[in-house]
Amino acid sequence: MNTHNYLVRVKDKHWEDIQRVKTLDNCSANSIINEGIRLVVKNKLEELSTLRKNRTSLQNMVSA
Repeated sequence: MNTHNYLVRVKDKHWEDIQRVKTLDNCSANSIINEGIRLVVKNKLEELSTLRKNRTSLQNMVSA
């Protein structure tokens, strides 16, 4: 599996939350961050898809 090393600044309150989840879930901070990235990408793609569908529906309504 290829990886990309990227330096990131994490706000203290977010880092504290990551540490708490890490303790409760017994996983690494890296896995929590990667899971968060997957969720954000999934949500953004769904949001963009919905916007595109709405825009197409409006165009079809007007041009009909």
